[in-house]
Amino acid sequence: MPTRDPEVERFVKELAAENRAFWVDRDVRLDPGAHREVLRSQIRYRMRQGVYNELRSAELIAAWIPYVKEREIRELLPRQLDDEQRHYQLLRKRLRDLAEDPDAYEPLPEWVALFDWLVACRSRSTLEKLAMFQFAGETQSCEGFETLIRLAEPLDPETAHLYRTQILPDEYRHAAIGRQALLLLADTPERQRQAREACREINERVFAAYRSHRTRADRGA
Repeated sequence: MPTRDPEVERFVKELAAENRAFWVDRDVRLDPGAHREVLRSQIRYRMRQGVYNELRSAELIAAWIPYVKEREIRELLPRQLDDEQRHYQLLRKRLRDLAEDPDAYEPLPEWVALFDWLVACRSRSTLEKLAMFQFAGETQSCEGFETLIRLAEPLDPETAHLYRTQILPDEYRHAAIGRQALLLLADTPERQRQAREACREINERVFAAYRSHRTRADRGA
């Protein structure tokens, strides 16, 4: 079980607050003030990208599992892998229902490079890997999905319902895996420094990819 050291818990809370602060006004994937049809297009683009994201997320979790030596954490990852694969199938089906080809999406080179880099991070410490993807990345995904659901509700209630009931609860559970890893492993100043640096690294890489994503979405790709 994760440590209940109050100093470690304080650090994890501070790091979560730092991650939230980084993303204030930086998630540029959707424009809440856009015309309905523009926003609808952005949401559809986000769904098509989501198919790719879920598939690559399953790939990286599968790549990481053999490198996670801590049994308490390793035992949680196969379920996340299953969740990512299920999300992939759910989004593909929903896009087909909307008369879209779920396999026509061509990811940006920056987005491919981001996932290739994450897969290659398998050799990094469990603390760094899970600070990056589950703690920072999945938490930010949860907040992004909350925004997507709110904006999609009046435009596409069925898609909003899918995200709210079938995807978002799993994402919160994945983020909790990251928190559990930090509570277990970030128990020295040096390890806390590593976790903070890992979060900074992934946040900056994801933000750079988001900017490229928004440029393409605005072109209507």
